[in-house]
Amino acid sequence: MGYRASGKTTIAEEVSRYFDCPVIDADEVFEQKHACAVGAFIQERGEPSFRNEETLVLRELLKVPDVVLSTGGGVILSKENREMIQNARVPVVWVSASVAETQRRLALDATTASRRPPLSGEDVYSEVAQAISDREAYYDEVAGIHIDTDGKTVSVIVGIVVKWLVACGNYSSQADDPSEGASL
Repeated sequence: MGYRASGKTTIAEEVSRYFDCPVIDADEVFEQKHACAVGAFIQERGEPSFRNEETLVLRELLKVPDVVLSTGGGVILSKENREMIQNARVPVVWVSASVAETQRRLALDATTASRRPPLSGEDVYSEVAQAISDREAYYDEVAGIHIDTDGKTVSVIVGIVVKWLVACGNYSSQADDPSEGASL
């Protein structure tokens, strides 16, 4: 979990590859269920409606065994969602990036406009600092580990996640070394 453009989906995909298990992106499931992009849904029905539907999606996805789940960045805004995540007793990784790095990644991502709409009335880049600040305590509340992704390659981050999961006894180690590869 983490804020927009923190690397959640990329890291989840690589961790799932390492452990040879499926990955589920909650935003993609939401979009399939509602047959529209997150941004379009929010524009048409508003953020409160989106958050309610996001909770329903999370509830279902937390029931799926043996997967790596990449949540939407704002899923932790709801106390109900934080409690569901904690009660699921699943390992939770919080990946973060600095404000400047987040803004850079958002600018480079062609899906920013459709999948990451501004939620504060400002443009998506202007709201980053406040939104990250508002959410940090919530991410910390549910996460078992926090990884700052600034300046780290995907493989280094995946290596940290894998070592943590193995140390926690949640998974057994694979032969391949996850610490070589691409960057975010």
